[in-house]
Amino acid sequence: MKTRNRTTLALDPGLRELGFAVFSGKRLADGGVLALRTLPRPQRLPAARRQLRLWVRAYKPKALIIEQTHRHPVPWLDDLYRLVGSAIRLAHRRRMRLATYSPQTVRKSVVGNGWATKREVAEIVAARYPALRIYLTQDRKWKERHWQNMFDAVALGLHDRSVHQPPSRGR
Repeated sequence: MKTRNRTTLALDPGLRELGFAVFSGKRLADGGVLALRTLPRPQRLPAARRQLRLWVRAYKPKALIIEQTHRHPVPWLDDLYRLVGSAIRLAHRRRMRLATYSPQTVRKSVVGNGWATKREVAEIVAARYPALRIYLTQDRKWKERHWQNMFDAVALGLHDRSVHQPPSRGR
């Protein structure tokens, strides 16, 4: 019996840098970081929402995986929570499977330590996907922090796959 690869979009939300990863079955089809820090603060949320819609149209994911966020009493800091809310509404409209996970849960699953550093997560992810090793070592600290958003998104996808993996059949 032939199984169809399901496309999954995983997001590490941020309004300075938004990490994303696209999985086609077990294969990492795409990944990267949307840099928003150069935009004026009022333009970041609309730009992130636009890009999210573009990713959904382009990849047609069956599942959307997002790192959990929480409300913030400062309005401009609450924009991140509003971005996640927009993503959740988009997933419901498109009838995608939706999952949100805390960073500690993902780190525990992927690294084995819920308090692992972003660097430790990146190293484990790069070991699983060797093409990403190039993003581990950068000549500037800000570049390293930039790419860690993508590694976090890939880790979200890996964690989700471990949680929602179909049971294997005996031969």
